[in-house]
Amino acid sequence: MAVLDDSLSTEPPRVAHTLGVMASGTIAGVIAGLIAGGVGSRLAMRIMALTSPDAQGAFTEAREIVGEITFGGTLFLLLAGGLLGVAGGLAYVALKRWLPSRSTGLVFGLLALAVSGRLLVDPDNIDFVILDPASLGIAMFAALPILFGLLVVPLQARLEPFFTKPRVRIPTILILVAGLLPLALGGPLAVALVILVAAGFLVARSETVRDVWASDTVDIYGRALIGAAGVFGLGFFAWGALEILV
Repeated sequence: MAVLDDSLSTEPPRVAHTLGVMASGTIAGVIAGLIAGGVGSRLAMRIMALTSPDAQGAFTEAREIVGEITFGGTLFLLLAGGLLGVAGGLAYVALKRWLPSRSTGLVFGLLALAVSGRLLVDPDNIDFVILDPASLGIAMFAALPILFGLLVVPLQARLEPFFTKPRVRIPTILILVAGLLPLALGGPLAVALVILVAAGFLVARSETVRDVWASDTVDIYGRALIGAAGVFGLGFFAWGALEILV
């Protein structure tokens, strides 16, 4: 009995464990976002500038000058990539239960493309008119969310054991606060994050909710919704890409 009591007393509380998982997703998302969204987007823009000599000096959709690399523009891309990475990392830890155990990074990357692809490849964006070839731009920008998925999945798996240790609760909370506060200004994105965080705490604290959450019915609906969202989003992205190319 003493051994059983000791094992129970050393088991991390569910809420602390949930916070740790969220913190690991936050850090993994920041790192993956900085690489894919920040460095990756800057590299893609630079390549497009080099392949479009006739567009040198023209203004892009973001009012940047083609061919010029500015500190302010690079810093903005890195900050945007990091912040969006936080949202992507939290989304991954919330959805990974319904993702396949194999090729998880690729599948989550495709799901990220389904969500963000039409924003990255917008037929009304003047960049795809002044920059050439448009097909190269579409391919590179479509690769960014896929790269994010391939990075965030293994990073989160490496970080989760550390952040779910009972003795790292204070750093975990500080990381979550630092990651979530900037996103609180994000409008609909903030609402979605609040729902994710609230759902995580509810599942962690309520035994009844945990039982419902662990049911096969939730698994079926979860996978069905993710699959439907992925197919619709990828189709919408492909439609936009065809509008640019045709």
